[in-house]
Amino acid sequence: MSGDQLHRLSAEPLTAEAFAPYGQVIECAGHAGYAINEGSSQRFTDLAQLEADADGRLALSIFCAEARQAPYALHCLERHPLGSQAFVPLNGQAFLVVVSTRRPDPDVPAPDALRVFISDGRQGINFRRGTWHHPLLALTPGDFLVADRLGPGDNCEAIDISGWQLGIAD
Repeated sequence: MSGDQLHRLSAEPLTAEAFAPYGQVIECAGHAGYAINEGSSQRFTDLAQLEADADGRLALSIFCAEARQAPYALHCLERHPLGSQAFVPLNGQAFLVVVSTRRPDPDVPAPDALRVFISDGRQGINFRRGTWHHPLLALTPGDFLVADRLGPGDNCEAIDISGWQLGIAD
């Protein structure tokens, strides 16, 4: 599928208000911090509501992401029904976030059901448990700190949407 065949979606800036139906934006802006460590640090607390079912546990991982290439063709949506999933860029790299509030039908293109956000590189995100989203779309190579659920059970449901022929405008 070439970029010319793609119906292109536009990305909007990532803000806490716009992203609220899908989870939380992880950033210091807009949150009150307080001094710790004898005043040498500021602490910003509870920036994301991490979730795991009773059988799982929360774990921290690092994803070493390669840069995706424009026109950023969308190929699947996934969700994690047993826990939340958070991504925080460790190298200040911007990334794209594609979300949907409803379960997609792979046979019925629904670009209006998707929203696309762009992180400024200082923002992370936390998907609520069960939020449909595209896998990580890094704009430049870099590492991401990921907090998600580990444990028994199937915590990843994926749906192929490559037939929708959607991409993100660059």
